[in-house]
Amino acid sequence: MPTAHFAQLSRLRLEYFEHGHGPTRVVLVHGFEASARIWTAVQQALPPELYTSIAINNRGAGNSDAPSADADYGVQHFATDAHELVAGLGWPGYTLVGHSMGGATVVQYAADHPEDIAGLVLLNPVNPDGRPGTAQQIEARVKAFLITRRARLDAAAGNKSEVDPSTTASDPTSDWRTLLDADMARAPECRLRGSLRSMHAIRLGDRLAGLPMPVLLACGDLDDLIPLPDMLDTWKRLPVGSGLQVWHGIGHSPNLECPQALAELLRQFIEKRVVAKE
Repeated sequence: MPTAHFAQLSRLRLEYFEHGHGPTRVVLVHGFEASARIWTAVQQALPPELYTSIAINNRGAGNSDAPSADADYGVQHFATDAHELVAGLGWPGYTLVGHSMGGATVVQYAADHPEDIAGLVLLNPVNPDGRPGTAQQIEARVKAFLITRRARLDAAAGNKSEVDPSTTASDPTSDWRTLLDADMARAPECRLRGSLRSMHAIRLGDRLAGLPMPVLLACGDLDDLIPLPDMLDTWKRLPVGSGLQVWHGIGHSPNLECPQALAELLRQFIEKRVVAKE
């Protein structure tokens, strides 16, 4: 299992999970409602003698610090935190991977700090130019999401076969999928409100074509959260020659649905394109 560590940044403390001891480095960034544990099976599938991977818990996820203001969450904050954490590790080069909202986070990170990154992977990424809507429409969507989420958590709490939101990440009797569910259940609403607003407001599309590192977009064709045509539109805006992988019969989270295939794809991308460029 990946090992939990903490990094004290300039403004807060982040938790991250490390696995392996190899020379090739990979940084994994989770999405909107998830936590770093969504990468567990992928980390375990990367050969530990060849790869060192870290999966970062964004602020408000897992046991990372959670500021109380909605405005303290969003793509720019997550990208800045992740860069400060990785810079503190002193890694000379690494492949940066982001899932869903994490896709926008790593685009922001790579656009701001291109010199640090050997390769970039976008996994089922959100639209880098956000979503249209007036301020009132956006707030209505935020409210509707939270109402639905509360109902889902209430239903789960009434079913003992579902996740217990009181489960903590330090409980050694829980497997990583149970702990992931618990992390998601414990996500503070301020993080979710700020993140949702950020996903509407991001405008990163103009920065895609100028990314200087090798880029790969990977996704599932059954994603019911981000339509495949939207992700293909994002791929078309990436630098010429960027890779594309579409898994048939896979939905929004290949890191949960086909982690072994994802790990193999990462290895192929890194070993044939990233290392070759170096």
